Amino acid sequence: MPQFDVSFFPSEIFWTLISFALLFGLLRWLVLPRLAAILDTRTRAIEEEIEQAKLQREEAENLRADYQQQLDAASEDAQRMFKESDARVRAHHNQMMTEWKEDMKRREVAFREESEITRRRAVREIRAEAADLIIETTEKLIHERVGEKEAEDLLNEAISELDTDGAKLRKH
Repeated sequence: MPQFDVSFFPSEIFWTLISFALLFGLLRWLVLPRLAAILDTRTRAIEEEIEQAKLQREEAENLRADYQQQLDAASEDAQRMFKESDARVRAHHNQMMTEWKEDMKRREVAFREESEITRRRAVREIRAEAADLIIETTEKLIHERVGEKEAEDLLNEAISELDTDGAKLRKH
């Protein structure tokens, strides 16, 4: 094999050094500067993108803070509007309850007045009926006609006795 033959070593070393020098020179002056330029360009682009990302992140944070403030303000407005609405509803409810109570009082007074009038009318009718019955009964008992004035006096006397007896019964 020729590569293990010692006589070829000097020429192989010479050509290896020449090849290495040419390759080194080619890489150093042509390939590496271009790679370095490409890497520098990419590095600058990446740094710019990172800077833009930082700016966008700051903008996003600012927007988020603004939206949070707007949301808080909207929440406060909603709470205020709810409280105002609740106050209006309560005031309306209180007003309606007051009007209803006043109406009930008026109706109660009217009912009492009407029942008093009805009671008085009933008492008058009962007195008139009782007077007629007393007159009829008295006429039958004595077989003579009793005068209006006498019948009324007898009726008033009987009613006052009934009233005193009724008052006594109510006390017990």
